[in-house]
Amino acid sequence: MLNIGMTELLAFGIISLLVLGPDKLPEAARFAGKWYAKIKRMVSNVQNDIDRELRLSELREQMQNEMQRIKELEQKMQAQMHELQQQSHPAIEKNQQNAVPDNKNAPIFYVFIPSSRFEGVYFKKPKPCVNTAANTDSLNKSQPSTAPFNTQAAISPLNHFKVAV
Repeated sequence: MLNIGMTELLAFGIISLLVLGPDKLPEAARFAGKWYAKIKRMVSNVQNDIDRELRLSELREQMQNEMQRIKELEQKMQAQMHELQQQSHPAIEKNQQNAVPDNKNAPIFYVFIPSSRFEGVYFKKPKPCVNTAANTDSLNKSQPSTAPFNTQAAISPLNHFKVAV
């Protein structure tokens, strides 16, 4: 670390022995050793802090690169989803137009879905229609039908859906 050889160390020891004397030399050596250890710890801590900061900056850079890549992938996926939605709209409209078969003799399937609760249906008598046409006599002559109405068919615990195939 300090690049001191054996001869230089021996010369330093002889000079310190002559200057301090044999009484104060052990005390001075302890003092120098303590300061040397403190300085070595501080240098080690600074090196560790610098290494840690370098690793953190590298991790931040990697994280930013990954976030950028994720954003690019998200934009690409959104563009693909938008393209798929644009492509599917004509197909959906075409399917909706073809939902009812052209063949009137095609089989019709009924789907019955049980209702969660019973719902009754109530019918009121129809009110006479007011017509401003000149021929109101024919309207007055026509009476509502008095034929019996099948209420069992009208009041049902099932919801009926007619599905054409």
